[in-house]
Amino acid sequence: MSDEWFIIANSFSNSGKAISLIDKVVKKLKEEKIKHSLNLTINSGDEIDLVKRATKNGYNKILAIGGDGTAQKVVAGIVMQQSISLKKMVFALIPSGTGNDWAKSKNISSNLDECVKALKSGKIKTQDVGVATIKSANEKKTRYFITYSGVGFDSFMLSKIDKYKWLGKLSYLACAIMNFLKFQNIAVRILTSKTEINTNVFLLGIGICKFTGGGMQLIKKPKGNDGLLNITIAQEFSKFDIIRNFFNLFNGSIFKERKVLTLTDSEVKISAKNGDLVCQGDGEIFGAGKIDYSVIKKGLRYLS
Repeated sequence: MSDEWFIIANSFSNSGKAISLIDKVVKKLKEEKIKHSLNLTINSGDEIDLVKRATKNGYNKILAIGGDGTAQKVVAGIVMQQSISLKKMVFALIPSGTGNDWAKSKNISSNLDECVKALKSGKIKTQDVGVATIKSANEKKTRYFITYSGVGFDSFMLSKIDKYKWLGKLSYLACAIMNFLKFQNIAVRILTSKTEINTNVFLLGIGICKFTGGGMQLIKKPKGNDGLLNITIAQEFSKFDIIRNFFNLFNGSIFKERKVLTLTDSEVKISAKNGDLVCQGDGEIFGAGKIDYSVIKKGLRYLS
């Protein structure tokens, strides 16, 4: 296997502001004599193809420069490729996105010197990888996530987020404030290995890490590498409940609300009582339909 880092960089990350960071990263790696190969994405999804190409050529160390979307797609590529065992793959991230929720959850600094220090340290940690299988009348597709996947308000908010991206790190908060009263609870059936729940949800989240949606704290004390999905169900929320708990979504106090239920399981199946559920993962719309969730225990090896 190669001792070089195969870099996958999203030059469009953070509204194109990542371009200057990419130049700085390359310069720093050269100064530190860290071998690397730079590869830029052009279209969304290029990350997966680049990882497959990298592993076919013997690269087992993948460095991503970008935000949560870039990290999610690179990790998806790592899981999907079949050239190198997951136990030999290593992932690292230099955050340059809007939310950077995965990096925040893992205490990964956006400071370039700290990131390069982590690359040289060789301290490898492990994390579970979430799997979402979305089944509709016409197709079945599988998506992977490393932070959070959900249906309900968060997916609804993502459909509105583009018009707020110019606000940078405040975009998620601004989008939530402007749209939370427009959302209607969704009637769902939730099936785990232990229980069945039929309820109306404001938010239904499946998580591995603490942060999502630009700093929302929707997952209660996740271990992240125990082979269990952390499930948060905010149910039967009235408009008053939404207003009363709005900022609790960001400060972690939402779990004190009596209408919020938390569970853990290695598998969970979710379906809407009427129509399809729109599912998002790590800030990307995955699709719509019935959703089966599972987990790859310690499927990701990363540097922090």
